[in-house]
Amino acid sequence: MTVEDKNPQYETYLPVWQKTRDSVRGSVAVKDKRQVYLPVPDSESSDGRIGVESLRYQQYLKRALFTNFTGRTKNALVGAAFRKMPVLEIPVALDYLLDDATGDGLGLVQMAKDELSNLLETGRAFLLVDYPQSEDGMSAEDVTALDLKASIVPYEAEQVINWRTEAVRGRKLLTLCVIAEQYKSGGDEFAHDTEAQHRVLRLREDGYTQQLYREGLPYTEEFYPRRADGSVWDVIPAVFVGSKNNDASVDDAPLSDIADVNIAHYRNSADYEESCFLTGQPTLFITHSLSMEQWQEYNPNGIKLGSRAGHVLGEAGSATLVQADPNNLVLEAMRAKENAMIAIGARIVTDRGGNETAEGARIRFASENSVLGDIVHNLSQAIEQCLSWCGEFMGTGDLAEFEINREFYDKSVDPQLLMSMVTLLDRQIISNQDIFDRLKAGGIIDADRKLEDVAEELGELAPLG
Repeated sequence: MTVEDKNPQYETYLPVWQKTRDSVRGSVAVKDKRQVYLPVPDSESSDGRIGVESLRYQQYLKRALFTNFTGRTKNALVGAAFRKMPVLEIPVALDYLLDDATGDGLGLVQMAKDELSNLLETGRAFLLVDYPQSEDGMSAEDVTALDLKASIVPYEAEQVINWRTEAVRGRKLLTLCVIAEQYKSGGDEFAHDTEAQHRVLRLREDGYTQQLYREGLPYTEEFYPRRADGSVWDVIPAVFVGSKNNDASVDDAPLSDIADVNIAHYRNSADYEESCFLTGQPTLFITHSLSMEQWQEYNPNGIKLGSRAGHVLGEAGSATLVQADPNNLVLEAMRAKENAMIAIGARIVTDRGGNETAEGARIRFASENSVLGDIVHNLSQAIEQCLSWCGEFMGTGDLAEFEINREFYDKSVDPQLLMSMVTLLDRQIISNQDIFDRLKAGGIIDADRKLEDVAEELGELAPLG
């Protein structure tokens, strides 16, 4: 086996990821794949060319419309999750991550948005915490003086081509991970030439290592990324993020079903538009009793539709415009798929097991039981873990908190509800914390506020009613 070999799960899911990615990107990406998503209607055209090169297929492709339901659904879901800022508490030493979490200028919150998009499209993401190489025994003061900073490097599902997990010291740990990357080649500052390389992460008995493999070049030696104090890592500081679980197994892509229906809708559109084009062009049929010579003599300029001039059709002549009826069957199929995509999108943010309508689910919405809620929870946990590793490198033992909003719709608090909560509080059925959490969910109290802070401002921990 070579460094380019793929994990079997990777090869199984790669076509699904590519299909969903193309659907999200929209018409240009889908049409660029031509027959992959839009089969050739016939093998040979009247112009003698075959397949995708035929004139009919080129016109068929041009008339087809791809309406980007998949991309719009993704944007709506990301917007729902980030309609409120995430709850974020990090040590002062990690404040730089707010503006540059990835090492290339992407802030922590924007990185989280991008990763949520990736998870919706592929059900999978990979976050690697990386560090500048440091000398053995380097102190926290040395790290500060040299401005060495940890970063969270995100990778897409397509880039992590191979991996392996094993039981190590009673824990199931990632022991091998191969990442496909690109690096700029050549010295021309205006060129965009890149070459392929593979970054190999290994967990050996003596610690975590990295190694680079570049095409046509000798392999680099393994090196040991180290903490600020010079110690080696006993884990690979990286985490898989999934739509169901944060483990190495590949989860389903949440938007894959919508992408399937979206592409089927696109194919229906191609048939419908071609039908409209053909049936929308009425054909003139003429019957007459004249000979061809008489016809040409009486109508030297032929027949023009819409002309003010008269035409001689002969003693028993007649003219008829024949036009076929539109293909309503295809149109109905398109409408059915549009409704299906709306329903699938609703299920991503509604209860998994319910049979209620989308509107009913919205009224009785519980984000903790939604697909989007699971994804947001998994991503929040993964980022918190990465922040912990960053803190470990930077020499701070303070815990970090990162939680993406899970109240995807407004949960307003009306006066009647507020009075009911106060009554329940008086009867000791609910607590101050319950009321406080409900007020935060309703947007009355800022999401980053804590009950202790409010109590301190008020001077006592009293009921908030």
